[in-house]
Amino acid sequence: MVHQATGMLSVQLDLPLGEALLRLRAYTYSHDRSIIEAAEDVVSRRLRLDDDRPEPEPSKETRG
Repeated sequence: MVHQATGMLSVQLDLPLGEALLRLRAYTYSHDRSIIEAAEDVVSRRLRLDDDRPEPEPSKETRG
């Protein structure tokens, strides 16, 4: 399950597999969850880790 979730995250986040696994592990650590639980949520599409990326800074041209 963890391997399948890692592959899905690799595609979602456009990351190598090793970095995708690190993102999954970081998520589980910071949210006090088991990696199996989080992997199940990723595979069942209840969890997308790209949602936790910070918002980009607005460029100077778009500021009012």
